[in-house]
Amino acid sequence: MAKKIAFSKRAFIDIERITDFNNNRNQSDTYSRKFLTGLNKRLLLLPLQPESGIATQRDNTRLLIWDQFYIFYGEDDNSIEIKSIYHQKENVVTR
Repeated sequence: MAKKIAFSKRAFIDIERITDFNNNRNQSDTYSRKFLTGLNKRLLLLPLQPESGIATQRDNTRLLIWDQFYIFYGEDDNSIEIKSIYHQKENVVTR
């Protein structure tokens, strides 16, 4: 049985931050729509290879590098939880 994808509250806030930034910067939602479509397509593949991400120092957290983004996620027997999403130019350490 395929695992379900779930999003943490932090991940939803991250997605909103990324799309708001791009909408304001570009004065258009075109890039944000492409970002969301691409993210959705990539995350649909994650249940097929849940260990494709790089192991991190945090328990049950892996890093998936997609396009220009870092996607942190964890998994259990039934689901994969997207914990947070950052653009590669963001300073993840201070967040």
